[in-house]
Amino acid sequence: MADFFWRRAILYFVLTFLTTLGSVPSVLAESDAKIPTVKTEKVVISQFGKEKFLLYLPLYIAMEEGLFAKRGLDIDLRFVGNDDQIFATVISGDAMFGVGDPVFAAISREKGGPGRIVAMMITKLGLSGYTNKKEVQDVVKPEDAKGLRISSFPAPSTTYTLLTEFVKNHDLAKSGTTIVQASVGAQLATLEAGQVDIAVDLEPTVSIAESKGYRVNFSLDKFTDAQAITGISTLESTIKQRPDLVQKVVSSLQEALGLLHSNRDVCLRVSKKLFPTLTDEVVNKAVDRMLSLGVYPKSVKVDDSYWQRTLKTRLDSGELKKPQTTEFTVENRFAEQALKE
Repeated sequence: MADFFWRRAILYFVLTFLTTLGSVPSVLAESDAKIPTVKTEKVVISQFGKEKFLLYLPLYIAMEEGLFAKRGLDIDLRFVGNDDQIFATVISGDAMFGVGDPVFAAISREKGGPGRIVAMMITKLGLSGYTNKKEVQDVVKPEDAKGLRISSFPAPSTTYTLLTEFVKNHDLAKSGTTIVQASVGAQLATLEAGQVDIAVDLEPTVSIAESKGYRVNFSLDKFTDAQAITGISTLESTIKQRPDLVQKVVSSLQEALGLLHSNRDVCLRVSKKLFPTLTDEVVNKAVDRMLSLGVYPKSVKVDDSYWQRTLKTRLDSGELKKPQTTEFTVENRFAEQALKE
């Protein structure tokens, strides 16, 4: 009799356990349904060059530290070549946003075309020059560049425009100083081929060259004023139809600038992830050089004086024909909102 009751008790326990176990998936599913999910949207952004440069570190921090992702954005970054080509991808619709010289939006609007600048990311170009020639001295003052051949990215890049301005402003052409255009990525090869005396390039290429024995002897930023070097371009139609998207992009970049200025470890972590084959020494030196040059503003808001300085450079070069008010091309309301968040 006792065996009968024990068998019934065991059978009851097993059936109860199986019934409970069977309800677990539905409980988990019910629990999962309550977890909020962020719907992601793919956003194409075009960038200068053929590879990543430390110059665009705020953009990469926003990507790698999840600042875009937490706002539901999945960034598709595309390298499209020279500065004018970046804005061309925005006009054509191949990219919703462009990261490059913002003046091409101003040039487009002067001709009756589209284009707006919604944020500023860089106010100094961060260009350094290096050499393999013992007889070439450090360029501490403008006259030290007399008679030298200096490499540049091709026109109409910002690099070429500012180097040309440097030569013109200091009357260096009459002493034989020349700007030699070379494609992006070919600066070191141009120096090694003996075609230039100084190769001008961006980080981390400069620090890589230095680690191989080349001497860094020129910084263009010492001879140029802060201006709107790199901005975020888009179309009026995007601003009108998707102001929420524009705000998310601008706010992500503002947050990235805050991290960049407050946390060197974030800069190093992201940089090492971007360039895993480089030594810590090279990455540290490249990051520190960029930060010391004052390349990055603290705000994505386009400063009026910086914008007008950029326009003046292109007016002097003839690429812009008439002065413009800042508001003609710049739309600062998204940056102003980002600063309040």
